[in-house]
Amino acid sequence: MSEAIKNPFTPVEMWENTMVTVKDGDKNKKVDAKYFKIRYLVGESEDRRFVDSGNDKVAELSEKTLFLSPSIHRMTGDPFHYDRSAVETVSGDEQLQERTKYLDRQPACQDHTTIEVIFESPGVECCAMTMEEADKQGVPLQYLAGYLLGKKNGLLKIALSKTVMDDDNEYFDNIHIIPESTVKQWACLE
Repeated sequence: MSEAIKNPFTPVEMWENTMVTVKDGDKNKKVDAKYFKIRYLVGESEDRRFVDSGNDKVAELSEKTLFLSPSIHRMTGDPFHYDRSAVETVSGDEQLQERTKYLDRQPACQDHTTIEVIFESPGVECCAMTMEEADKQGVPLQYLAGYLLGKKNGLLKIALSKTVMDDDNEYFDNIHIIPESTVKQWACLE
């Protein structure tokens, strides 16, 4: 693996309580679960609103909002980019304080389930450019953080989100299968 430029965006793991339907014999039943996802923090804002307090005063509500992207990419010689149409927003004190964890990058390690991988990805959609600029471009690097599902037959499998049932069964979605030959660098996230 070669040295790649460090991603300046912070990976964030978030979770929320959910209900999922599972088969129990020939019947379906709803069970409690937690839905986890890892995204990159690409912006924050502090929203202030004023509402009628019911008295002769106006009450002020303040709420923080995070803007999160599932992946980051970088074209050679350009700044980092992300798909603005895929950006999610998360607001609310409970969601941000109790169900959000900022992750730190650690050097590559063995047997870790949460990782960030930097790889060459010809499938990345990029920003607007002229025909001449596009013709000069090579394969961009993509930065992706998620849950490592395994490495087998030269392929690395990473899921961007997972659902954990109360009985500790895990189901993964938004799975990316990446050829190990395209991986430039990876790090563990804690």
